[in-house]
Amino acid sequence: MRILFVEPNAEPRPVEIDGSLASMQSLVDGLIQAVYPFADPVALICNDEGKLIGLPQNRPLKHPETDEIYDIVCGPFFLCSAPSDSENFESLPDDLIEKYSKVFALPSLVCTSCGNKFYREQLSPFDGELLCPSCLSNQTVYCSCCDRRIWTDDNVGTDVQPLCQDCFDDHFERCTACNALIRRGDTFFRGDDPYCETCYHSVCDRDAIHDYYYKPTPIFYGDGNRFFGVELEIDGAGEDNDNAAEILHIANAEHPLTYCKHDGSLDEGFEIVTHPMTLDFHLHRMPWERIVEEAKKLGYTSHQAGTCGLHVHVNRAAFGNSESAQDAAIARTLFFFEKFWDELLKFSRRTQGQLNQWAARYGYKAQPQEILDHAKSGRHAGRYTAVNLTNADTVEFRMFRGTLKYNTLIATLELLDCIIDAAIYLTDDDLKAMSWSSFMLGCTKPELIQYLKERRLYVNEPVESGGEV
Repeated sequence: MRILFVEPNAEPRPVEIDGSLASMQSLVDGLIQAVYPFADPVALICNDEGKLIGLPQNRPLKHPETDEIYDIVCGPFFLCSAPSDSENFESLPDDLIEKYSKVFALPSLVCTSCGNKFYREQLSPFDGELLCPSCLSNQTVYCSCCDRRIWTDDNVGTDVQPLCQDCFDDHFERCTACNALIRRGDTFFRGDDPYCETCYHSVCDRDAIHDYYYKPTPIFYGDGNRFFGVELEIDGAGEDNDNAAEILHIANAEHPLTYCKHDGSLDEGFEIVTHPMTLDFHLHRMPWERIVEEAKKLGYTSHQAGTCGLHVHVNRAAFGNSESAQDAAIARTLFFFEKFWDELLKFSRRTQGQLNQWAARYGYKAQPQEILDHAKSGRHAGRYTAVNLTNADTVEFRMFRGTLKYNTLIATLELLDCIIDAAIYLTDDDLKAMSWSSFMLGCTKPELIQYLKERRLYVNEPVESGGEV
């Protein structure tokens, strides 16, 4: 017996069966039910319990006049002839096979890209379009970062690493020189221009020393809210790009930590400037020991040159969470420098004449706020003060002489860290009552203690110094 077999999500197809009850039950996966929804003498044989047992929806049955859907057949079914003059089902004639193949044909839709017809389930909706598998594959990709599908034309990454615009903006850069895709964490910046590591070193080798006004976007390193940016001046072996490149190769081997700048106060040198870093980062991640050793090997000095300073910038936000809190702590910092000027002068390795020229004092006053008011008044040496407040985002400490001795450099940062702690956590009265020796009790870092002993600033425990460079 020839019947028209209709399965879910498949086109109708003619099938030969032996006409037995078993062959019919096998096709519909269970007990059979015959319904007669057509004007033609045609029976629709389906599973009697299709809906009850949860078989998948197959085809709708529509009213012949209104075309409204009044039922849905669940599970596979078949059509056969049901002559009115016979009690048996018979083969479906060819003309009815052709007719009902069209009636139960799967609805087709057009791919909005290529225009070809496809079954509904073959098309994928995307961005207001219906795309066939080929167009979907050829014209879209998944963002390798967020796994969102995007148009291939909107891919701002690479063929190997496709990216949507949002993920690129949040996590990636393009190398200014070679246009390579770089993760933000692996990017080296020269000013605001991003570079891959290879191109960064190549560009820095050609032009390692920037002009005096060069100021890149700061990159903050380390966890915390107190950051130290160091300007270390070195002199005596030339304002030489090749020499600067050698130092930068060490400093920036893993991340862009430093850059070099011209400084008109130097005879034959330049200054090494770090991005802002926490004290812990300076101690454990910034390769200061190798940098100062390389500078000495190249013929530079700092302390002995007589022209060099060691300037340290600290972010204003480190002094407090509000402008008033910052002002109060900065006022106590200025008071500390005035109260302990003689000790800090000794610590700085400067002469009073040098400080008068490059890092003048504001002058002692009875109250911290009075010194801050004087500093803000502008009736002083401007930025050439021991604690320079003219920068919008940082407080600059300028009174220290340059050094290529690692312990001295680190001790300077540690001293400033202790001073800022005292300025934040002590009251005005506490600070006015504090002695230098009691302040020393809070200085526990080994590099700082060693240097204080070398400078005869640590009570009763002088040691011999190894000499400054």
